[in-house]
Amino acid sequence: MNNKPMKIAVFELGEIPEELNEKYPYYPKMIAQWLSPFMPEAVFTGVSPVTGEVLPPVQAFDGYIYSGSRHGVYDELHWIEPLEDFIRRATAAGKPQFGICFGHQIAAEALGGKALKSDQGWGIGVHTYHMRLGTNDAGRQVPVMVMHQDQVIAVPDTAKIIGGNEFCPIGAVRYDDIVLTVQFHPEFSEEYMIDLLDLRGGVLFPVDRTEAARRSLAQQADSKLIADWAAEFFRVHRQ
Repeated sequence: MNNKPMKIAVFELGEIPEELNEKYPYYPKMIAQWLSPFMPEAVFTGVSPVTGEVLPPVQAFDGYIYSGSRHGVYDELHWIEPLEDFIRRATAAGKPQFGICFGHQIAAEALGGKALKSDQGWGIGVHTYHMRLGTNDAGRQVPVMVMHQDQVIAVPDTAKIIGGNEFCPIGAVRYDDIVLTVQFHPEFSEEYMIDLLDLRGGVLFPVDRTEAARRSLAQQADSKLIADWAAEFFRVHRQ
């Protein structure tokens, strides 16, 4: 049994809206706060490619988490291509990786899939995904927090689609059994989602979808179930 702390790097690939900076931590800390109760053996370190921080050597950490972002994988940003290369090298090295929203999309692009801006428009609020969380899991309905307009539209034949719904059919994917990605935001609290809806509703988000998203919050997202699932994934694949 490995009793050493598990070192997990959380990549900041997007920034908290400036208007909410003083109220909420940056995304690596938000993700660590969500996951750490289920991974007491883990030490989380934020790495910020989006602000110009250099990517670490692949062997520097036991596992990697990729955050959401306001950017698209198709944007011409200096850190996109190096990040895709990093994901491929980390996969080849057998490092467990967990992608969230943009992290889900960039992993698809890096590993032979495709992501783009969807004609479905914005998905916001609590949606229900049909998820298969284990090898012998026939599937279950899981309420999850979403905020995205880009979607993964294709994955390589070797990947397994393990979650989604009618709005987002490729909502959770497993690659080579070592990369796990989800389109939704398990790290978002209800309070943070409400503040985002207040900030962006009627500006970035259509009014009708904003109001539907507010109503959807009556159903609580099951972030604890996803945290337990992600924590076990990292434990199983720890080298």
